[in-house]
Amino acid sequence: MKQYDVVVVGGAIAGSVAARFLAEKGIKTLLVESAKVPREKPCSAIQFMYFEKIIGKKIPKDRLCTNPLTKLYMEWPNGRTFKIRFKMLNFTRDVFDYWLNEVAMEAGAEFRDGVRCRGFERVDDGFIVSLNPMQKEPEKVKTKYLIAADGLFSIIRKKMRPQDYYGKGERARGITLNYYLETESDGDLDPNTLYQFWNMDFNNMMFAWVYKKNDLWVVGTGYTEDIKTHCDLLLEYVKKKFNFDGKIVKREGFASKFKLDLPNHVYLGEGNLLITGDAAGLVEMYRGLGMDAAALSGRRAAKAIIGAEKAGANAMRFYEKSMRKLVKRIDKNATRQLLNLKNNDDLQKYLKNSFLKMGMGTFFGSLLNKFLPANRLILLPR
Repeated sequence: MKQYDVVVVGGAIAGSVAARFLAEKGIKTLLVESAKVPREKPCSAIQFMYFEKIIGKKIPKDRLCTNPLTKLYMEWPNGRTFKIRFKMLNFTRDVFDYWLNEVAMEAGAEFRDGVRCRGFERVDDGFIVSLNPMQKEPEKVKTKYLIAADGLFSIIRKKMRPQDYYGKGERARGITLNYYLETESDGDLDPNTLYQFWNMDFNNMMFAWVYKKNDLWVVGTGYTEDIKTHCDLLLEYVKKKFNFDGKIVKREGFASKFKLDLPNHVYLGEGNLLITGDAAGLVEMYRGLGMDAAALSGRRAAKAIIGAEKAGANAMRFYEKSMRKLVKRIDKNATRQLLNLKNNDDLQKYLKNSFLKMGMGTFFGSLLNKFLPANRLILLPR
């Protein structure tokens, strides 16, 4: 039976970042991903510039989309619009995540794709992890530490805490749908702008979105029910307002039974089992983001293990301490979701009362992030 210091389950952002930082310190690390890579993943794949600071690498230009995003357009329910210069990272998850896999391997981590984790059992000095490679015999590996970075459908978390998921017959929350459109022209849309539509007719969880990735326009939204109707409404609105048309060449949907809409849903693990990223519940419906928190949690989990090994201490204690402020903020934001609003009048009042505060918080947060170390960055928007 092969032995490792750390086995990381999930080869997306949190897992790859953790594996990279561990391997750089000479810790024998196995990173496994259930899909064959590169693989597509439903995700906006837009991030603030501080994201590069968290992952500790400048993203190569050829791993980003050909159209950079440099502006933000916001539209309120009453039709009022705001246009702001704001530089963002724009990429696709298949290309970007595969690059992170490569970075982890270059650091010395062993990476295997097409390998599913079927479960684990605790032993006195760690874990026995059951792996099921595609078209190969199942195998078991031994490890002192186990990091779960396997997303909202985490096999590891579900085994430990099945109560954190909606059961059979219960309606999934957090449904999203993206239309990818092939167009002859951009109409009146700007390929370097991220468009946000704050309107309960389109999205009752945060905002609806329109942006371009390489040669395709993405029109998408989130809703608790009848998602297609609301996405169609958004598409028709965008077509009319921006003299825009195109052919839908791909539809991409996502629905999770993870109880992200409840307070205190973040769970970081126990003992030598550390949970990161979406699996830990660090994705936020209020911010509409999770990749930065995923990368930060992967980095902090690795740092906790490295620190624990040096000090002969408990890694979970290090990890929980480093994540305390972030978890507190996520729990607070869980009570501020748009799901608590009834209609566009409520949304308009909410935006009017919070817009200035959020804008100032984001401005000063961006300024501070230029000077703060990676482990202390302020996740935006505030």
